[in-house]
Amino acid sequence: MATVGTAVHDLKSALHRMMLIRRVEEQVIDLATSFDDLIRGHYHVYIGQEATGVGACMALGPDDYMFTTHRNHGHVIARGGEPGPVIAEIIGRTTGYNKGRGGTFHVIAKHLGVLQTSAIVGGGVPMAAGAAFSAKMRGTDQVSLVFFGDGVLEEGAFHEALNMSSLWNLPLIMMCENNSVPQEGHRQGEYPTSSFAATRWPTSPAR
Repeated sequence: MATVGTAVHDLKSALHRMMLIRRVEEQVIDLATSFDDLIRGHYHVYIGQEATGVGACMALGPDDYMFTTHRNHGHVIARGGEPGPVIAEIIGRTTGYNKGRGGTFHVIAKHLGVLQTSAIVGGGVPMAAGAAFSAKMRGTDQVSLVFFGDGVLEEGAFHEALNMSSLWNLPLIMMCENNSVPQEGHRQGEYPTSSFAATRWPTSPAR
């Protein structure tokens, strides 16, 4: 973990990284809408959530791990990734971080500690817990950060990983990005009560 300051330099650096993510994602939309089949399949951008990713990644040390989701472009850039290789990966070019084989859903950058992305809802959480377990077993001071959306709270794998991480006191940081907008509509109406109240009991031990 790193210490994040509020000095002007740190704040300017954070703003620069947020704006960089925004411009890259706007470019992704432009490429997808201007050129047929340039981006294979569907794509998900990180517009509107930039501050979360940048703030979380600024607190990571150089040897820490990060796991992310189908909305991964912004996370990789927040971790220090360069726009060129990110876009190249998205459009399937060999100059991408994974030689264009990962595509928009899997922009992995192992040299930055971005070990895996998962297009499966909640799929990254158990992997992040595994990396945290590895760090603990090896006796390092590394932490494992995993991003996920609010929809993951409905997945069993999330609660299993949460329970084991709490039980074993793993160096795992779970970052829920709740944008309140699942694919089928607004989050309101999917729970009999608020999502916080519905998950308060199982998550309390992990805090």
